[in-house]
Amino acid sequence: MRLGSAVLLLGLAALVLLIFGSVETLRIAPRIAKVVAVKGEAVALIPPRLGRKQTITRPLKVGMLVLAGTTVRTGANGSVVLRWVDDVEMRIGSNTELKVTRSSYDRVTKALEALFRLNIGTVFVNLRRKLPSQSRLELQTPAITAAVRGTAFEVTVQPDGVTHLRVEHGVVAVRTADGKEHQLKEGEHLTAHPPTAFTLTPPTGQGQAN
Repeated sequence: MRLGSAVLLLGLAALVLLIFGSVETLRIAPRIAKVVAVKGEAVALIPPRLGRKQTITRPLKVGMLVLAGTTVRTGANGSVVLRWVDDVEMRIGSNTELKVTRSSYDRVTKALEALFRLNIGTVFVNLRRKLPSQSRLELQTPAITAAVRGTAFEVTVQPDGVTHLRVEHGVVAVRTADGKEHQLKEGEHLTAHPPTAFTLTPPTGQGQAN
């Protein structure tokens, strides 16, 4: 009897986990970017998926969809514009490598989670409207992590990992490699050198170095 009860309890627990897992899957939906402009050399590196063991490379064209896990890579004269349905737009410059690490949407809270990794090159991020509460949009580089809710800013990463960030409008929360967070406002610039050094330049042009 005891063995039968234990088996029954384990079965019920597995059923509960299956139900909650299914509900969570229905609640969280993928956010997919659409290519709205392409110039010059630009490709998508698509990671292995079910039934395919190797990464494949595909030239980007207007109208193509970009899923989470994809890396966008541009050549010397290349550029790409990605746009999501919630008015998030990213303009990817030449000689750039950007990975869409995560991109999902919560159907219940309306919050989105978008994580990106910029290894090298330049990206201009433009949020055309303020993101819903509980949303998370972060752009990570070798030197900083920039978190935003509703703003426009540009990030450039040099081959040595040195990162330059310029805020066009709004506020960007920048976390440097030492864990410290800095609030950058419109017109401010930050240059971060791995692992911890950075220079903050206010709109007045008076720099503050650490």
